[in-house]
Amino acid sequence: MITIVYAHPLEEGMNAATRNALVEHLRAANQPYNLINLYQEGFNPVMTMEERSSFFACAGESTDPLVQKYQKMLRAADHLVFMFPVWFNEQPAFVKGFFERVCLPGFGYTYTGTGTAPLLTHIKRLTVITSSGAPTEMLTAVYDNMIELQFIGHVVRIMIGTLTDEDASAWINLGPALPKNLGAHIAAVKARFSR
Repeated sequence: MITIVYAHPLEEGMNAATRNALVEHLRAANQPYNLINLYQEGFNPVMTMEERSSFFACAGESTDPLVQKYQKMLRAADHLVFMFPVWFNEQPAFVKGFFERVCLPGFGYTYTGTGTAPLLTHIKRLTVITSSGAPTEMLTAVYDNMIELQFIGHVVRIMIGTLTDEDASAWINLGPALPKNLGAHIAAVKARFSR
């Protein structure tokens, strides 16, 4: 099962066009998927005082029905997809809030004597699809490659572990995010899901 986590405040534009093209591609190929549309579904990325007070003792459980729904979708996933704009050279705060409220200790990871261990190791593929004002080369060479090194390398992998297959992880960026580049970007996204 493919689970897509989509985070963009607009329901039109290049990000939405990419999401819609991917969903149509998956439907046409009869590939099952779940779509988490954080903005449209009214997800609150802000951890409450109650959630923080029980953070280390919650055993990965939440009383928020939307968080429970998202956890169920993540349990069913073997391919996890994130779609978001790159803001200030990294993921939006909305996406960080998704991890803080959904991927709780006891659900996404557990603490060990030497750090953390992932609990979502059934996820074997990861795709991060982004858009940016800056060219991809600038994000990687000038702005510290925050998507691959920080988001994929440190945030997501804490939950899913290290993916060993060469093709298991991919970052596809539309940058610069200009209408003339959208067709090639969508083609690259579809190619990733045609293997």
